[in-house]
Amino acid sequence: MHQRPSRTRWEAVGLVLILSAQFMIMLDASIVTVALPDIQRELGFSASGVQAVVTAYNTAVGGGLILGGRVGDLFGRRRIFAIGMAGFAVSSLLCGLAPNAVLLVVFRVLQGLSAAAIAPTALALLTTSFPEGPARAKAMSRFGIATVLGFIGGLVLSGPLVDSLGWRSVFYVTVPVGAVMAALAPRFIEPAAPRRRRLDVLGAGLITSGVALIVIAPAQGSAGGWTAPQCVLPFVAGTALLAIFLVVERRHPEPLVRLGLFRSSTLRMANLVSLASGMMSGAAYLLVTLYLQEVQGCSPVRAGLIVAPVGVLNLALGTVLSRMITRIGLRLSVTGATMSAGLLLAVIATQMTVTRNLLVFGLVLLPFGMMMLATTVSSTLAATSGVAGHEQGLAGGVRQTSFQLGIALGVAVLLSLAVARTTALEAANRAIGHAEALAAGYRLALYTLAGFVIATGAIAFAGLRNAATTSAPPSAGTPDRDSRYGEVEARR
Repeated sequence: MHQRPSRTRWEAVGLVLILSAQFMIMLDASIVTVALPDIQRELGFSASGVQAVVTAYNTAVGGGLILGGRVGDLFGRRRIFAIGMAGFAVSSLLCGLAPNAVLLVVFRVLQGLSAAAIAPTALALLTTSFPEGPARAKAMSRFGIATVLGFIGGLVLSGPLVDSLGWRSVFYVTVPVGAVMAALAPRFIEPAAPRRRRLDVLGAGLITSGVALIVIAPAQGSAGGWTAPQCVLPFVAGTALLAIFLVVERRHPEPLVRLGLFRSSTLRMANLVSLASGMMSGAAYLLVTLYLQEVQGCSPVRAGLIVAPVGVLNLALGTVLSRMITRIGLRLSVTGATMSAGLLLAVIATQMTVTRNLLVFGLVLLPFGMMMLATTVSSTLAATSGVAGHEQGLAGGVRQTSFQLGIALGVAVLLSLAVARTTALEAANRAIGHAEALAAGYRLALYTLAGFVIATGAIAFAGLRNAATTSAPPSAGTPDRDSRYGEVEARR
């Protein structure tokens, strides 16, 4: 007879599965970038069209996150998590096998939809498994580490994989991981009773389509200009759909999204900071990697090795970070980490010169990586703080959507700004070297990002003045059980 796993094994493996899922999703978000030139050559993409491989994934993820989180709330998070993992493994395999450009883009959409089911469900499983306080802060620091390590891991691994095994390997690498996690999830993730309610199909369609259009607009603006119809029309249409969504949700007896959730200033500020965190995750490291390769002449492998120590340092600082957040509270940790990250971005920008010593440049990245991790962890804690257990999937979906929008906006807007600056300098001064003009473009982009991040920290400091700290007791009336994960972690 099949025996149920022991409680300790259930807790340990379940937590590993949740963290591994987040790592895998972030890995896939960054690992494809280096492979784009090879994909373009083999499958016949145009120079601008190959960006559809990235845009298709980001659009599907951004559009589906809120729906994915809410479906998990209503129909069972363990079930949706397992289905998402299986879908991710299958769609990753199909991406690797894609015989032409059109099918690759279609399979990337399927991969993004699978990620949209996994990401908010994984976050909700984590937050409902640990009561608010030190146990949740420690668990969330691990979740943040998985996020940062996944993104940086993609940048580090992509070069060696593409060089040795070809571009298809960047998709195959997640297939066995996804398949194993899909098989283990029903056994090692403890089920919670789903809330049997009718799904708001109209609301789901409106918010998914609206967010997807807003996510795709920056990519179109980056490719064809910010005033071009292919940028303006998706943005206007997406905004209109979201406005209709708000009207529908106010009148629906069982809305997909309870709008009262957004009355919390803590939730609003946390999602603003998550937007900034996504911009840093998506744009800052991409700009740094491009600078190392195009200005300093580093190979993809060497550029990855310069960035890699950031991930190792973050892995070592996880426990310290959770204790710090618990000690000083959400307001100071969110705003302090965000503003410090912005200041460090400005310092990194000053180092982007043609003659920069790469060892010094790499050392400057280390404290920025630590502050970016602290920003990600503290803003995620704030976004889920005080939210009832049966709405944690929704809160997680909203937070992940903000983060994904940040990635899309950061990459599209800041890369466009860097290119425009480089082009203008070369047109105005023919004596300037291409590498020098590139460095100036990347500096301007990072200075702009630094200003936005610092301003976000200042706004959050004002908006979080009444926010609860992570040391607060669990919110009353939360219908979900206190998880055994949290009980065991607290005892440790």
